[in-house]
Amino acid sequence: MPGNLRELITASFDAAAANAWSKFTVGEADKRVLNEAALKVLKIFPGRMPGQCALMSALYSLALEKLGSQRSYVVAGSLYIGDKRVFGEDNEFDGKELFSNSNVDWDGHAWVVYGDWLADVSVCRTADAGTPRILSKYIAKELGKGKGLLASRMAAIDPSGIRYVPQYVLTQDQVDAVGRGALAIIDKLNGIR
Repeated sequence: MPGNLRELITASFDAAAANAWSKFTVGEADKRVLNEAALKVLKIFPGRMPGQCALMSALYSLALEKLGSQRSYVVAGSLYIGDKRVFGEDNEFDGKELFSNSNVDWDGHAWVVYGDWLADVSVCRTADAGTPRILSKYIAKELGKGKGLLASRMAAIDPSGIRYVPQYVLTQDQVDAVGRGALAIIDKLNGIR
């Protein structure tokens, strides 16, 4: 994943950003930032809300930007349990076009990379909602129910378990737009508007 991810970051940002990302190793203080930013996002999104990965990941990235010392990246692609695809497709998709639309109709998954770590604030919420069943069973068995954040050093992720396949890195403009959309949805859910 890291080689492909470096190319995707370069395509959406530039070579300097990809270089900085590849040199950033998450330390103890950074792990606290990952957790604190996740808690902020999980508090404002209701539990058991599937299909919100892009919205939650964008907000998570923006929270990390405010709290952290390094840039994080929202990654879009496919999610597998072992060799069974849960979300996404094998075919390439036009992320630049897809995430520039205000109504994203997409069957993939989104998560955040922060240095050498992968962090996902939506997968446990989706699993707790009960569908797809393979994801719900896997998360319940491996992590338990009611969890919020799945975060791990990328090198430690067991490909026979949950597997993330990056296909696109959202640009900063796309992250900002999706984040604004997420806040608008939350306002509506909370009856603020």
